[in-house]
This record gives sequence, structure tokens and C-alpha cells, in this order.
Amino acid sequence: MKTCPYCGSKVVPVDTYDYYCSFCSMKINCQDIQENGKRKNLLPTSQPSLSDLNKSTPELMCYSTVELLFLLKFARKERADIYKLRYTFIRAMKEGADEFIEAEEHTFSEYEKATRKCFVLENLIRERIGYYPAILTESYIQTLAGKMAESAKKDMVIQQPKSIKN
Repeated sequence: MKTCPYCGSKVVPVDTYDYYCSFCSMKINCQDIQENGKRKNLLPTSQPSLSDLNKSTPELMCYSTVELLFLLKFARKERADIYKLRYTFIRAMKEGADEFIEAEEHTFSEYEKATRKCFVLENLIRERIGYYPAILTESYIQTLAGKMAESAKKDMVIQQPKSIKN
């Protein structure tokens, strides 16, 4: 039986791509329709890659919260690596190595881009969960993913009343 991903009620087809839930009073895309009161799986099928950091903000807005957390972890590491490189150039310039001026300017530009990407990801996460984690560990993300998987296990099914006989 086709069911609503929000309330678990039976849905009826409206057209080729949409169903209608009378309890929620809304159309639901066929991709979101569930079977027999199952909850929607919110976990991504794969982990994002470092190259996904190059995507635009509108593209990133389509990612799941867990994917955004992985991307924020990547972005913070990239920013830290750029900062360390920039700091190396600054130290060399303080010792009189003026040939690193252009490299320092370039790394500052890259550092600014990486920092702004972190801001974007932090704010997208903040819109979803109300805050962004100051420290992102692998265990934090795995714990969140575990909670998401656990919350999908309980079906949205209401037991029919049993007849009461006197």
C-alpha cells in the first residue's frame, strides 16, 4: 500500500508523478511515497567528495544535513591546510624572503574563499538543526547517522481497535 512519508496514511494517485494525502492535505511527489507506513530514509546513499566543495550555494542547499556535515569537515581541513601554508610564507617573508609576496597574496585569496565556503556550509547546517558544531569529529557524524537510521525503523502504523465482547 502506498503511504504518505509524513503521516503514514494511504495516498491516492493524482497523476503520473504525484499522489495526494488527505490527512496532510497535500500533493506528494512519487519519489517521496513510502510503502506500508515506512518512514523516509534520510541517509545519503554515498558520502560527498572533496570536489563537491566547488558546488554553488544553491547546489549545496539540495544536499542532506549529513552530507553538509561531511562537506563542512572537508572545508575546515582545507582551510586549515591553506592557513598553514600561508603562515609558512609569512614566516619566510619576516626572515627577508621577499620572493614569497605573490604566493602569500595567492594563499590569502584561497584562504578567504575557503573561509567563505565554511560560512556557507555552517549557515546551511544552522538553518537545518539550529546550530553548527564547533568541532566536527567522525564520531559526531556517525552518531547522527546512527540516530537517523534508528528513527526510520519505527513504522507509522496504527493498530486497529480490538472488538470488545461482553
